[in-house]
Amino acid sequence: MSKLLSDLVEQLALDVPVVDSIPTAVQYENAVKDAVRDFSERCGLEQIATLNVVPGTATYTLASDFLKMIVLETFESIDGVIISSAGLIPTNVSYEERFTIRNGQITFWPTPTYTMARDYRYKAAWIGTDVPADASVAADVNYETMGEREARIILLKAQATALTKQANAQDGTSIKYSFGAVSEDLSSGGESLRKSAKALETEYVEACRDYNGQHAAYGD
Repeated sequence: MSKLLSDLVEQLALDVPVVDSIPTAVQYENAVKDAVRDFSERCGLEQIATLNVVPGTATYTLASDFLKMIVLETFESIDGVIISSAGLIPTNVSYEERFTIRNGQITFWPTPTYTMARDYRYKAAWIGTDVPADASVAADVNYETMGEREARIILLKAQATALTKQANAQDGTSIKYSFGAVSEDLSSGGESLRKSAKALETEYVEACRDYNGQHAAYGD
């Protein structure tokens, strides 16, 4: 179960063919990457990782695919003793832990005075692994955990983006048809394309909602 960025881009180009040089190759690729990021925000994976907390260090780097904390393993502090899965740890009598998360890092306050491996459950992004180029294959990105269903949903968003690019490119243009004494000015296809893009966006949002109903149940 995996998808290559190049395969997703190729499928998008088939779904939304180039019109008057739009989208460009870069726009196709960016449309897919942006769609993956949006899908991550809406339908992130649930993962588990571990923080190796040590005395004197307040800030720790979270998993590279971290989006949002679901739950961090907690402990009780009673009469100056932390009660944890690792055992009893002496600490300040009034010890009350707080933490903030910013730019992929978690910072504890007060600074820990204990050593403990603490598991945390989090919402993860759909991050791909870079595939280096070689003599016969161009550089690529491999989304190892992405299956057919995820790819299909992501492409809905990418298609909406690609159509919007085409609609924007056609704004301000017009076509004039003449049939004998009768002539008619027709607006560009921009508005029609924009309506199609909006319909795809709606379909995408609904697909994400259905996906979350079956795959994600975040909570404690």
